[in-house]
Amino acid sequence: MNAKNLEFLKDGLKYMGFGDKLNADLEARINEQPAEFKLTLQGEFKRDGVTDKVDYRLDFKKSDQTDMYFFNRYHATLKNEDQAQEKAQTFYVTKNSGITAKEAYNLLSGRSVNKDLTNKEGQPFNAWLQLDFKEKDKNENFKVKQYHQGYGYELEAVLNKYPIKELSNDEEKVKLMKSLEKGNQHPVTFLKDGKEEKMHIEANPQFKSLNLYDGKMQKVFQGIEKKEVKQEPEKSKEKKETQKQDVDEEGEGKKEKKSRKGKGVGV
Repeated sequence: MNAKNLEFLKDGLKYMGFGDKLNADLEARINEQPAEFKLTLQGEFKRDGVTDKVDYRLDFKKSDQTDMYFFNRYHATLKNEDQAQEKAQTFYVTKNSGITAKEAYNLLSGRSVNKDLTNKEGQPFNAWLQLDFKEKDKNENFKVKQYHQGYGYELEAVLNKYPIKELSNDEEKVKLMKSLEKGNQHPVTFLKDGKEEKMHIEANPQFKSLNLYDGKMQKVFQGIEKKEVKQEPEKSKEKKETQKQDVDEEGEGKKEKKSRKGKGVGV
């Protein structure tokens, strides 16, 4: 067995968010020297009293030339009581880096994750990632939507638009931003009219905003936008009535002029 290779793989499991639960199984399988093997693990993620479960299947393959093994990908399935509603995706690993186990859960839950990536030419770039559940590629993976820096989503600027108490503390602010970048749904405190209100928020790069949820995890629609939509018909109606009145008055004026002209009244 290649001891250095084993330690590298164990580090990879740790960095990718799988911890050390698989270390014993990993060592045992490598001792058997198969051409390839799989390890499985179930992750549990709690949110507001509800526990979501994700099944992970990790793929390991032996080199054709040496005794080294590689951890190049894993398959994640977000469980659901209705199997038809389950979502699954294969995530690729490069030198112990990539989408972590928690980030995979967040992506499969529909949230967005911010990552430093590398293009085909080896140049680094940063982007927000989100799975497109309406479209799959040839490998039956959901297509990944990317929102690059040029797209114009500035998380800090967006956060500053909301009365979030945690933003007044630099340490809490950094913690909040890092959590949102990992795709987490993060609890915060909103200050409204001198009162504190518990909320949950998540990044929404597609619409350059945040998704808001109240203490009962019910989605909160942006109040101003909702109010404008409701008031629009009233404003339009009011505007039309004013226009109609102006036209009628103008018509009456013309009618009166015509009547006076018919009577021979002039200069």
